[in-house]
Amino acid sequence: MPLGPTNLKGPSFRLQIDDTRLLELYDYWLIHRGERPAMLRADLDPVSIPQLLKSLILTDVSGDGPDIRYRLVGTEIVAAHGLEYTGMTVEELTSGATLEYTRQLYGIVVSNAVPVYSEGPFQWADKEFRWTRRLHLPMSRDGSAVDMVLAGQIFENGRPGRVERMVSGRADELTADLERVRAS
Repeated sequence: MPLGPTNLKGPSFRLQIDDTRLLELYDYWLIHRGERPAMLRADLDPVSIPQLLKSLILTDVSGDGPDIRYRLVGTEIVAAHGLEYTGMTVEELTSGATLEYTRQLYGIVVSNAVPVYSEGPFQWADKEFRWTRRLHLPMSRDGSAVDMVLAGQIFENGRPGRVERMVSGRADELTADLERVRAS
């Protein structure tokens, strides 16, 4: 169970995350990342987070984020897209403004080794309009560079009164949040 976002004093990236499942993923990442800039791939244990698997994406990245290959795509995400895109590159999946947005988002995660929370509209082909919340987290195979990204993505119907946004975590927020998770 993730820490609640209420009664937080001081800096906290968790205040940006507007979904309990994504908060749970964030806490999991924080604990396994520890003091390192990125969580090690070897520390990702799907058995310990079965409730999140359907909403996860694991990608291989290179070139500061622009080269993105989807390594694992959860069943809820596949259902939203209507397409199993495990193994595909971002260029095979999308184009135009969506491609540029995705590259920008991944570029921040990879080059700055920080998590990024974003939310905005989602419409795939002829499917209904939905709202999506995403949390992208830096990962590393060997601990020396961010070469993978773990993402959680949640879909909802509609978007009453919501504003599209993208925000990245700061070092002081991540340090404070790690201390809170360890203390809980």
